Amino acid sequence: MVRKKLLVVDDDATFLDSIDIFFSGQGFSVIKLLNPRNIFNVLKEEIPDIILLDVCFSEDNGFDVLNKLKSHYQFSNIPVVMMTADVTVHVDKAFAQGVDDCIFKPINVEDVIKRVTRLL
Repeated sequence: MVRKKLLVVDDDATFLDSIDIFFSGQGFSVIKLLNPRNIFNVLKEEIPDIILLDVCFSEDNGFDVLNKLKSHYQFSNIPVVMMTADVTVHVDKAFAQGVDDCIFKPINVEDVIKRVTRLL
């Protein structure tokens, strides 16, 4: 069986490790990325089946990363699930920019696994 590849982009290493544990246990191959500026370097090497993308980073904005992804022909069809702990984030803006789903932190892992599986 081919393992689905999940790219998780978040600036919290502990969160990345937790996601890795949960999704690896569900048969996913998890690629972890702390800095969204490196996303295209990663995508040159491996194309994930789905991306979990945080909204807030210390230097970057998840919406900017999303726009770059969705405007690049090679990556525009990869489903993206945005994650945020900021309840003021405009979910409508995320969907208007092409996000496939949006979840709030702290996450419910079972719910996220169901959402990711549904999108795949």
